[in-house]
Amino acid sequence: MQIIDRYIIRGFVGPLIWCILIFIIMAIIIDIFSFIDDIVKYKIPLASIIAFYVYYAPTIFLQVTPMAVLLSTVFLLSNLNKHNELIAMKSSGISLWRIMAPLLVVGFIVSMAVFAVNNTIIPVSARVANYIRREEIESQKRMESPSKLLRNVALYGAGNRIIFARTYDDNSKTLNDIIIHEHDSKENLLSKITAQSGTWTKGGWKFQKVIFYNIDNAGRILAEPQFFEEKVIPIEERPSDFANMERSADYMSYQDLKRYIVNFQGAGAKLVRGLLVELHYKIAYPLISFIIILIGAPFAMITNRGGVLIGIGLSIALGLLYYAFIAIALAFGKAGILPPAIAAWSGNVVFAAWGIYLINKRA
Repeated sequence: MQIIDRYIIRGFVGPLIWCILIFIIMAIIIDIFSFIDDIVKYKIPLASIIAFYVYYAPTIFLQVTPMAVLLSTVFLLSNLNKHNELIAMKSSGISLWRIMAPLLVVGFIVSMAVFAVNNTIIPVSARVANYIRREEIESQKRMESPSKLLRNVALYGAGNRIIFARTYDDNSKTLNDIIIHEHDSKENLLSKITAQSGTWTKGGWKFQKVIFYNIDNAGRILAEPQFFEEKVIPIEERPSDFANMERSADYMSYQDLKRYIVNFQGAGAKLVRGLLVELHYKIAYPLISFIIILIGAPFAMITNRGGVLIGIGLSIALGLLYYAFIAIALAFGKAGILPPAIAAWSGNVVFAAWGIYLINKRA
């Protein structure tokens, strides 16, 4: 590694770490102040609050890293530009792409770290954080609030079950239009259970108009289906598990979500389409931290009067536009207007191409 590479990396990594830490602390403070009244009113224990934010921190890390990378890129290149170091490097025959090479390498490493956190840590930490907030922080508030009707609720159940309900009424603790798939340890479908409705009772979930189908390895129905007008099925999941699984994809790794989609194709086109968008986005999202360097770099090198402030402002504005473009594309994908892969990747492709074009203009 050349001296210039070490110099650029050192000037980039330091601000990046500080930006991430500051953003995480700011996000926690803002979130605490958003429900400070509830903390006082319901006397929420300090230990529960601390535990929640410890487990919630990886999620905040994912959210703030791209913007931290953008600001660090702008800070470094603006500094180099301000002290004429970029001009000196170019005069020595070093191309702009060569100057940016260490930045891009670090950006790619950050993207891989974001993917690793999202794929291994988040599935565990998000579940625990959600449980703490639901059961220890918001339980009293939820008891006083009106319930909501959730649609297309799906989750992994204990015992290799995948449970889908068309609707869940949190007030009556009732599931409607239910499909339950039971698998073996190798993900082979063993049985399928359908029910018109299911209600939570002291004895567990009591289902109405239940049909049991036994399935062989080829996917064929064995023997005659069994029908029950009413039956208690031993499902470990409680009402709170269904009430808080609107974003079940957030609790899955890429591999788990991929298997989930394959095993649950019959749950409804809208649900599967949304999960496919989430699947592609699990790969596309980490690369934002790499691509956003291409976006910020050209504007950080503006040399005219007042250029530093203008460059910083334009870089941030373009970064926010990048986020808005991605959000719109994802919404179009889940609505069926765009194919899932295009919805998840179009923002990265468009803004990477735009960034490369702008850098080449300045090279």
